[in-house]
Amino acid sequence: MKKYLNYIMYMLPLLVLAACVEEYALEDSPPTVEQAGFSFQPTEQSNNILQFTADNDFFLMNWDLGNGSSATGKSVTGTYPTAGTYTVTLTVFNRGGSVSASREIVIEETDPLLLDRPLFNNLTGGAQATEGKTWKIDAGRSGHFGVGPNPSSAAGDFPEWYQAQPNEKAGSGMYTDRYTFFLVGFNFNMETDGLVYLNAAQGGNFPGAFDPGVGDLSAPYVAPDGLKWSMAEPEGGYPELTISQGGFLGYFAGGRTYQIINITENELFLRFVDQANTDLAWYIRLIPEGFEPGEETPDPDPDPVDTGEFTLQNLIGNGTKAWKLKPAAGAFGVGPRPGSDEFFPNGNDISGDRPCLFNDLFIFSEDGTYAYDPQGDIFGEFYMGVEAEGCQPAANLVGTVGEAWGAGSHQFTFTEGTETTNAKITVTGTGAFMVLPKAFNGGEYTAGPPEANKSVTYDVIGYVNEGGVEELTITLDITDSGAVFWSFVLIPDND
Repeated sequence: MKKYLNYIMYMLPLLVLAACVEEYALEDSPPTVEQAGFSFQPTEQSNNILQFTADNDFFLMNWDLGNGSSATGKSVTGTYPTAGTYTVTLTVFNRGGSVSASREIVIEETDPLLLDRPLFNNLTGGAQATEGKTWKIDAGRSGHFGVGPNPSSAAGDFPEWYQAQPNEKAGSGMYTDRYTFFLVGFNFNMETDGLVYLNAAQGGNFPGAFDPGVGDLSAPYVAPDGLKWSMAEPEGGYPELTISQGGFLGYFAGGRTYQIINITENELFLRFVDQANTDLAWYIRLIPEGFEPGEETPDPDPDPVDTGEFTLQNLIGNGTKAWKLKPAAGAFGVGPRPGSDEFFPNGNDISGDRPCLFNDLFIFSEDGTYAYDPQGDIFGEFYMGVEAEGCQPAANLVGTVGEAWGAGSHQFTFTEGTETTNAKITVTGTGAFMVLPKAFNGGEYTAGPPEANKSVTYDVIGYVNEGGVEELTITLDITDSGAVFWSFVLIPDND
């Protein structure tokens, strides 16, 4: 009996080891196509809204729903407003790899109710607009065309590097072209009036391209008939508008897919990547044909704050006073005029997303000393030399090209306002700034280190002191043309 027990005890470790090896081997073997199978069925809402369910569980399951949308998870929903055949693909992943399985989904009838969506209606005018909705470039508005970095900086999705002034590209063909979107059949019509405007790198694709005298190239072009548009809505991203081969919008930079940054009844703001230089993203603003917002005139300078309302004493308090960003919408933003956050974050409160910005202290003392205290963390961006963007320990700046943008002491001067000029706060020193390190008068840093002993001047455009509750609004122009302003609302730190 003892002999058999010894034999069993000897075999148990081998059995356990075999089980472990088998389990490990299974996990490291790629899944099969059969294992990536899935089923689907209509929902109670509509036969055109389908519920898809994977047959098996995997640690990652990605869906291409065949309608321009994607999703993740074991069970997902796809919406198919129009009749047609769609190819749905499920890709599953385990430690050993991945595999995809596809099925064709046939939608028998169009469901008009599913087409009645704000996104589609704003673009096309809706089902009642039998002649579609026609758009044109908003030529009379500053920033109707421009360029910024790709991917976008933490400042947001707007033409950060260049913004065209009203009618700056007249004669290029950009302003005379018209673009009509139809809901029925997802048809698209492009009327060029003979000329189109294009990136210089695309000239070889357009016979007869020439220099129109306003930068880049123009070319004679007649768009083909039978163009279509489609819409994709990636999970967590902007809607993506795609024009079929032969058509495009506003300015051709090699691609035909546009991110919709904003769409309303009377505005369409699009972003698209330069296919010849993917470090660039272009932007265009369109308005409906027949909608006339009026010729844009330069915004008047904001009324200066009365010198009696904001003084040096307000800034330094009883000898030393610390200020910080107000945790509210509108307290941190960039726009086409002082105090505006139209470009970013466009009315949104980002204090919860970027708390490390809203605890920074900007400290002014009566001896002319200005100190920056990040309170242990910063909102880092790549130009500062950090390895990742976002809230992170201030210690991450140590040893980088942006180290001088960390905690430190500098100097400041205060210029009182008059009846015609704003009060001004100037901070001076290597890495001296208020709120945003990269912004300075007439520009933005794209890489560190900061310029040695540089001064940055902020205009005071607002000051409120009601019942001891203070708010100080400052701004600076990062262009030489008054096109882009960073503005901040500060409050005293009473902690």
